[in-house]
Amino acid sequence: MRANQSPEELFLKAYTRFYNSLKRYYLMSVEKAADKTYATDYFRRALFLENENIPRYSVFYHSLVSTFMHHQKLGATNALEITLSSLLPIREMTSNIIEQTFIVNGFISERLYQLNWLYLQAIEEKNTSVLELIDTERRLLKYSDQKIVLLLALDRATQELANEFSDNQEDAVEVISSDFLTINQQAYEPKFTRSQQVLIAYYISQLIGVKQKKNVSKCADALHSFLGIPYTQITHSELYKKLLHPLTFSGKKTTLQNLLVIRSFFENLGSVSATALIDSDIDNIKKGLE
Repeated sequence: MRANQSPEELFLKAYTRFYNSLKRYYLMSVEKAADKTYATDYFRRALFLENENIPRYSVFYHSLVSTFMHHQKLGATNALEITLSSLLPIREMTSNIIEQTFIVNGFISERLYQLNWLYLQAIEEKNTSVLELIDTERRLLKYSDQKIVLLLALDRATQELANEFSDNQEDAVEVISSDFLTINQQAYEPKFTRSQQVLIAYYISQLIGVKQKKNVSKCADALHSFLGIPYTQITHSELYKKLLHPLTFSGKKTTLQNLLVIRSFFENLGSVSATALIDSDIDNIKKGLE
């Protein structure tokens, strides 16, 4: 960074450049395409959702973005500077995970479950090797403050463009303008929490014979589509993490409460098989609390 340029100034300048250039390229590419629907989906994913310049399976990157978003949501006017001041613990945490991953990698066939959830997702979705993931982490650990600001600016630009050109955007506009929707918006709030929705999806997958641990990404995508959640890396990662460890993502007491809630859901449907599975998990969690 230039001596007279603050992190916020660099971020804003880079974000504006990334946003404008990516959006212009996206619109031009779709305009030239013979199949607009196909091109829209392809370029939205290639440029925004899966931009190859964003290391979305990196622990360092994920921690960096999460820290930045956390302070922004709390209303900090200097969220970027706070994030940069937090680089030391983020780097230390990433280095520790690299060491742990090297150990697990020696017994990969037996201890795959011990890998970080981001690494598991990369192996499943992209067939990425553990060593490639470690190389990415090491490269990011060497990033200067300037490169980190540029990475955060690119992340923000792609996230906003992904939302702006969301698959559901056209439907949402149509629904909002409909004369049928004059009911208070609160009537559409979900009855179940996100964790409870994930648990319902988990037990449904068990009932229909889906091998969820081998298809976590597909299950997360299906749940994302079913719930109509705007697709961003953060929300997709949240669903993925919860589906990867549905019974241990939350604390035992919280999980127990969620299981009791969704048990009533399946009980009302008359699904004996589902309630039997849930009862078994409830018993196991209660034993762990004793």
